[in-house]
This record gives sequence, structure tokens and C-alpha cells, in this order.
Amino acid sequence: MTGGDADFIGPLSPDSPWPRLERLRHAPFPCHGVDGPDGVFADARVLLHVTPGFDPSRPLLVILFLHGWRTTLCRQTGGSRYHVVESYRLVEQIDAAGLNAVLVAPQFARDADTEIVDIPGHPGKFGRRGGVARLLGEALRRVAALTGSEIGRYRRAPVLLVSFSGGYRAAAKALAIGGIGARLIGVIGLDTIYGEADVFTAWFAAHHRHAFLAAVYTGGRAHDYASAKTTLAVAAALTARQPGLDVRDTLPAVLDPGIAALVPVGDPELHLDLVAAGWPGFDQPVRRLLARLPGFARGGA
Repeated sequence: MTGGDADFIGPLSPDSPWPRLERLRHAPFPCHGVDGPDGVFADARVLLHVTPGFDPSRPLLVILFLHGWRTTLCRQTGGSRYHVVESYRLVEQIDAAGLNAVLVAPQFARDADTEIVDIPGHPGKFGRRGGVARLLGEALRRVAALTGSEIGRYRRAPVLLVSFSGGYRAAAKALAIGGIGARLIGVIGLDTIYGEADVFTAWFAAHHRHAFLAAVYTGGRAHDYASAKTTLAVAAALTARQPGLDVRDTLPAVLDPGIAALVPVGDPELHLDLVAAGWPGFDQPVRRLLARLPGFARGGA
């Protein structure tokens, strides 16, 4: 580990209880049979956050965020390259979107790429049937206890899955065997569909009546190493599988159920800073995409 505190849990700032790190039993790691050097697959911490003015008595959204390679959750936990809080500016963007929401962002491989381990995007315990549901259940019980609220509202809360880059393996497991079923109202993919095209296609085809898919990608047909090739394969498969589906190549003004927006956003050089910086004409992409979700505004009905 580079910098940080191997044992740090609790609030990231002394001035607020949120965001915070908690060590959870059902976090993706550690996972039996998955090993790597220097604790790459040994961190059970999860980033938890509630938005300013959070009110569990109102409609609330649970945002499950899956990070990419070379990443740790925050500077307090070390890592030499990217951090979900500081580099991705994830909490800042979610707060600015104006939603009544809970963020759950588990640690996957710590600060790792293929020079360190064979599968930096290993899903860990998310690869077990119901693994996502177990993590969310534990995380939301912790949030309920910390906010002094009843757990019932959280158990019924809709879930939005947001995946960046190498988070796609865990995202695919969440869709196929995660155990969150009809609670999942949508998937936002940020240059992330590098594989598992069949899983993303099958999930949307089966759930489009109550969920959306909004996946942006860099590159084009000449960039086999970018996510364009696989994302375009999903678009083609959805169009061929169910001709009546609303498959488009632009982002809608409102992320309504039934829409599959698979959108090119530019050169692969944008990839590494995509979560924080976005693409030309679309900065702070998490904030702007979340603001297109109906029904979860703070103080709204």
C-alpha cells in the first residue's frame, strides 16, 4: 500500500459523518480462492454516503458504484494512482445532482492493473449468486443505524448501477446473479462495456419495461482496445433481438424505462479522466446523468 492507513474506517472528514468507510462482511473482498500481492484482494472496506438533507421518509435511490482499475476508495486508504472520492470526484458529483440518495461503493482490486494481477476487475464475492443483494442489505442496515432510521424503506428502495471501465465484470455479475431483480431501475455505463455483451443485452431485453441502459463509450470501429466494439455489439444485438426496443445513439433528456442509449463520446484518450472530466460538451458526467433521473429530487415528491 502506498500511503494511507491500512486500518482506517469512519468519516473521511472530522466535520461530517459522511462520506465514510465501513468494513463490511459482504464486501467483494476478501474472497476465498482469490489472492494477489500486497493485499490487492484483501480490502473489505466500502464507501458509504448520504446526500445533503437526506430524508429516508421520501423516495430514495441507492447508487451502487463499481470503480475501474488502478483505484482505491480515497486517499486515507492509500493507493498511488486514482481515488473514487478525490480523482473521480464521485461524492461531489452525486451531491450536486440534487437527489435523495445513498451511495454504496465497494473496494475491488486495490490500485491494480494487469501488471500486478491477471484480473484487476475480478468481481470477488459478487460472483456468487445473491452477492450484490447481500452487500446492499448489509450496507443499508449500516446506513439506517447511522441515520437513526427504520430499515424498511431502504429494503424497498430502487437501485441504480453505475460502472466505470474495469467495473464491467462485477456489473455483469450484478445483472445476471446479483439478486436485486426488479429493484434495479437502470444501468449507467461510463466507458465500461469491454466484455460480457451477452449479459448486458439479455438483462435489458428482459427488464426494459422498468429499467434503462445508458452506456457511453470512447473509440470507434478502428479502436478494438476501446469499449466501442463491445458496446456497439450490444446495440446491434438489442435491435436484432427485439425490433421494437428504443435503442438510440444519443442521451435522452430523461432517463426513462425502456431506453437503451449507447452513445459515442470521443477519443479513447478521454478514458482515464472520464468520470471526473466527462467529454466535450458534457462535464461532470455523473452529476449530469443523475440529474436526468425522475422522481428522486431532494425535497420532491
